[in-house]
Amino acid sequence: MIKYDPCEPFRAYNRLEGRPREEELEDALAAKVHDPLWMLARQYQFGELKGEDAGSAIFAKVAINTVRMTGFSKANGPKQAYSEDIPLETRVERLIPTIDLKKATQLGRKFLQILDNEGSKAPQSQSYAQGEYRKALIDKFPFSVPEISHQENASETTAKARVLSLQQATSFLRSVAGRALNGARLWDFLSGDFSKVSSLVLSANQTATTDKFIALKHKNIAQEAAKRWIAFVRKELNLPESKEENCWYPERLEYSFKTYVDEGNDGETELNAEEYFQGHLDWYSFDISKKNSSQRKTFDQNIKKREVLTMIPTEASFAGMPASRWWEMEDGSIDLGNLKASDTDIAKILVTQYALQYSNDWLSIPYDVPTGSFAEVEGVLVRDTFGLNYFVEPAHQAGNDWNDWNMYSLTVEKGEFEIPEFDKRILLPPAIARTLESDSLEEIKFIRDEMANLVWAIETRVPDGLGEALDGYEAAGNLAGLFEKMKEKAAVPDEINLPEVNLETIYNKASTYKSALKYQLGNSVSENWIPFIPVHQAGSNREIHFQRASMPRIHELFAPHAIRPRTELLRAGINELDDQNSALFINEEEVPRAGVKLTATYQRTRWYQGKIVTWYGRRKRTGRGEGSSGLRFDLVLENNS
Repeated sequence: MIKYDPCEPFRAYNRLEGRPREEELEDALAAKVHDPLWMLARQYQFGELKGEDAGSAIFAKVAINTVRMTGFSKANGPKQAYSEDIPLETRVERLIPTIDLKKATQLGRKFLQILDNEGSKAPQSQSYAQGEYRKALIDKFPFSVPEISHQENASETTAKARVLSLQQATSFLRSVAGRALNGARLWDFLSGDFSKVSSLVLSANQTATTDKFIALKHKNIAQEAAKRWIAFVRKELNLPESKEENCWYPERLEYSFKTYVDEGNDGETELNAEEYFQGHLDWYSFDISKKNSSQRKTFDQNIKKREVLTMIPTEASFAGMPASRWWEMEDGSIDLGNLKASDTDIAKILVTQYALQYSNDWLSIPYDVPTGSFAEVEGVLVRDTFGLNYFVEPAHQAGNDWNDWNMYSLTVEKGEFEIPEFDKRILLPPAIARTLESDSLEEIKFIRDEMANLVWAIETRVPDGLGEALDGYEAAGNLAGLFEKMKEKAAVPDEINLPEVNLETIYNKASTYKSALKYQLGNSVSENWIPFIPVHQAGSNREIHFQRASMPRIHELFAPHAIRPRTELLRAGINELDDQNSALFINEEEVPRAGVKLTATYQRTRWYQGKIVTWYGRRKRTGRGEGSSGLRFDLVLENNS
């Protein structure tokens, strides 16, 4: 039996740690290891002592073929020569925007400057004075504030009321009316043809009028000024040559275009981007439509090139890559261990697995590929430290199962029931790395309304006339309020004479009671809700698409007339007086149950040699589900009146 001494002190040790005796940190930072067996054990634990019958790559030879893009066209348009003066996204996305009042003022001032500049270079015999035609041009292409007259019809009144409902734009019009040249009207007058300015030139011995006021001796000056001004507007707004040249297809709410690659040897590859709407163009936007014979008689050898590279391969690296040696300090800017991936995040899981397990097994051979090129690696020959040569082949071989792993290869379009093929080349389109995007000038939400059995296009943002956007509901409310102000107030009589009623009869006694219910033919929705109704496609009894319709505007001063949209997309085929010249259709599959959000913005980027490129385009995004307008017909309501 052990004798217990209650006076023995109790000792407890929480942690053992070294106690530094010096103020300097050199010895601590040296991280000296006094136990080499521990070091060997850690090396064994991390697999450093595991031998492999393989050597390190010390030499590589690569054969690469590249071929450049040579043609471009919209989906069903004529083929054009391709150039890289602007990015491919700009060439595809750019549309002709509506020139707002501020931009119209700037363009008008620019034309007057160019006209005076051309006049200053004219010989003295033409005797051109600075500002000679300023007032005449302002009178011909003015800014004017619309005035509503009760003698006008519903279409004319609505067109003017739509402008007057934009209060800030109306104030701007009043400030520049009679003082500035309207560049938008001048652009519509010329329509891209500088020779049309000749219609403003006077004939010999003709008196100046509002429509003709330029002297005959100044005809060349006016034509040269118009030519320079048109070129300036096209460059400033990055406009296509015509409305027919843009790649936008309204029935699909997306862009569609093709590019062509001249392969030489009478061969041409057609790259089809049939459904482009993401706003960023990359290799996955294309499919190989078909390979056909080229019409080019002489082949430019600079388009197609073959190079053989010889170099020492280097280890591939990326930000946050784990160190290949366990005692190295890693970059802490990226925490790969903190990645959270669910069961469906396959891409994230694969990237994480590569980064954590196989990061030091990859080698890279740098090669600069020109933009707008198809690049193919014929093969890679690698020599290791033992002098053995290895020929590296692609993971997916021709003739293998099409389900095998494959990346960066373009699908070759074939029949519906045929096994797909792949082109092993890598496409590097002349795309943009980064853009600056403005706020939405137009925003439309397409939603399905199952209760009303139609699709609504909700204009949530509409142009305010000054280069910015206005809330669609606010714009609709302002327009409705303006129509309410137009109603003439009925004269209130001084004395009301009630008819004499004999209350002794049962019928007259019952007629004095107010009914509890009332019937309403239908209610209304906000004017920024534009309906699209389902109709059968031509020649089909089963397939449908959505056709633009309209809600009626019921006003005391006019007969019921159609409510028209404000945004440029939804007004396709509608003139300024709200007359519909052509219908607008949208394919049924373009508006799923989740809906679609369509925006129109200005975008700005830099291209080669720092060139600034600006354009106006649209983008489609997924919506946020179904909705209901509350539109109902044949209503029975409580009679509270």
